[in-house]
Amino acid sequence: MAFVPDFAGESAKSVRNERRRQEDKRRMAYRRAIEDYREAQALRAQLGDFPELMVARADTLSRPVL
Repeated sequence: MAFVPDFAGESAKSVRNERRRQEDKRRMAYRRAIEDYREAQALRAQLGDFPELMVARADTLSRPVL
């Protein structure tokens, strides 16, 4: 069977595209994880300024409503 460069190029190109797609997917997941972590840190910092409100809110939520 003879080597057909057109078909070989297509499969190599699709493999390259798939690899690039997987790398991009991993990179975006990593970036989202970093963004989520930073948002959580900022929220903790904001809530950390008012610990008495966090305690009061927890007490309110733990009491049964009659």
